[in-house]
Amino acid sequence: MKSGNHENNLVLVVDDQHEIHDDFKEMLKPCFGQSSTDDLAAAFMQEEEEIWLPEFELLHASNGEEALSIIQAGKESGRPIAVAYIDIRMPPGIDGIETIRRVRKIDRDIEIVIMTAYTDKALPEILHDMELLHKLLYIRKPFAHEEIQQITLSLVEKWNIERELAEKRRLLTNNHQRLEAVLNATGDAIAMHDSAGYLVFANQVYEELLGLKENELKKIPPRDLTARFEERFREPDLRDVEGRFLLDSGNVVETTGAGQEPQQRLFYRSTAPVRDGRGEEIGSLVLYRDVSKEIEAEQMRAEVLRLRTELETTSAFAGIVGSSSGMQQVYALMKQVAEGEIAVLIRGESGTGKELVAKSIHLNSSRKQGPFVALNCAAIPEALIESELFGHERGAFTGAAEQRIGAFERANGGAILLDEIGDMPYALQGKLLRVLQEREIQRVGGTAPTPVDIRVMTATNKDIELLVEKGEFRQDLFYRVAAFPIEIPPLRERREDIPLLARHFLDKHAKRADKSITGISTAALRLLLQYDWPGNVRELENAIERAVLLETDGVLQASSLPLQLSPAVAAGNDQSTLAAVLPLAEVERRALVHALEVADNNVTQAAQALGINRATLHRKLKRYNLSKD
Repeated sequence: MKSGNHENNLVLVVDDQHEIHDDFKEMLKPCFGQSSTDDLAAAFMQEEEEIWLPEFELLHASNGEEALSIIQAGKESGRPIAVAYIDIRMPPGIDGIETIRRVRKIDRDIEIVIMTAYTDKALPEILHDMELLHKLLYIRKPFAHEEIQQITLSLVEKWNIERELAEKRRLLTNNHQRLEAVLNATGDAIAMHDSAGYLVFANQVYEELLGLKENELKKIPPRDLTARFEERFREPDLRDVEGRFLLDSGNVVETTGAGQEPQQRLFYRSTAPVRDGRGEEIGSLVLYRDVSKEIEAEQMRAEVLRLRTELETTSAFAGIVGSSSGMQQVYALMKQVAEGEIAVLIRGESGTGKELVAKSIHLNSSRKQGPFVALNCAAIPEALIESELFGHERGAFTGAAEQRIGAFERANGGAILLDEIGDMPYALQGKLLRVLQEREIQRVGGTAPTPVDIRVMTATNKDIELLVEKGEFRQDLFYRVAAFPIEIPPLRERREDIPLLARHFLDKHAKRADKSITGISTAALRLLLQYDWPGNVRELENAIERAVLLETDGVLQASSLPLQLSPAVAAGNDQSTLAAVLPLAEVERRALVHALEVADNNVTQAAQALGINRATLHRKLKRYNLSKD
């Protein structure tokens, strides 16, 4: 036996005599043995055969307790003992027989060789009450070297082979279980029959289809099994099935019994031969697939497609809220421009939703599967904007430790929005114009151009024409990016959209804050409609989000809105400011709410910030109906 990395050569010697341990060390050291003249050794060896001994790893124990400890440790560490030589008599302590009994409780697979000097007793007599006689050998002292060598060599090899076979059986069982799981998960009824027609295997769906378990089906003769199928199935009435699902003569329809209407479950039957490794046919595989489910799925897909088409038709620009005439004009322009590749310039004050309009155009265009990248030219330092747009090579400038892909390359195949285009440095405008003309970019520090397939949209809140007159914006670039302008009206010019937007933001932030706020009070809506909203839609959303956090009622109240929405505060004159002074109770209520917000609802910290004690704060919270929050 040649030792490999996967083999175990652990041998344990259990004897109270030190000389025996020394003998085993000498007998089992790696060597080439010469042919022996010993009669006993000759029984184990062929004539003139040389014995090659591997390197056995010997472990030693002088008593039963020590042996049990070594075997237990080997089992726990994953290095079990293969062979154990155990002496019968080992005074004091437990003898060899009791040691073997306890060893078997730890490891049933260990090969055990009993050593004894009792020549007048046979093994059954010595082990007359031993329960586990398997894996036991019996040798008498003194023993020949060749005898120990050959026994150890054979038992270690036997132990390794059995262990390998056990592992293969475990893997085979696992593979079989996985195969069963896969066949059951298909949803199809699958079975295999041998060449005589008897069932070899059936998955769970097949069992359910015939109403019998696999072990029952295996007992049914092929002719009776065919008859059972004929009882439960009938050939389909093709008039009951849509034409595109008529498969072939292998179709069968399951029935519900005599005198009852069929359930119209259409099954497709297919068969295939099963061959062995030599290509000889050893049986057949049969499969029943319930295609009525596929019909249902096809109908569902058609319905989803219909609903999706309807949704895309009625809500082409979902996310943009507004039904005013000004927004209707914007929608019409968006629909027209989405179908082409023309450059779009989106104009409007800050906060009107220019980026949202650009993204909606992209999502309704032929490029909708590609990326959409938005870049704010005003938010990037002038020294970095070229790198942000076009990327840079490693070492192009100080700090360029690695190559960087710019926004144009990231948007390749899709669209890019250059927001606040009016703030782009004049020196960079020429490079941008060349990119728009040549449809290729060059990274900072690079030498080779990179082609890009991209749609460019721009946005601004500035008067670009005035910048052209002042010489701050290139006229040729202006004509290039402003081929199709879209003007988004400010919120003050479409006040009829304010209730829709307010309700949209209320639902959004109430859900996010996990609050049940069902509407907006008349007073609050009046404030929203009267305010001019210099920050447009963005300012409106911020105001609603703040009000939702402050509101303690089920309806959004005017008192939760920002103070600047009051006409008196906005006017800024003394008389109206005096009229807008809040009642003392409202001032106190808002102070309490603010203190709790800052303290993250920690009553102790809020009381300290207000300069009152906890009891006073609890009393005031109860007075203003804030304690429940």
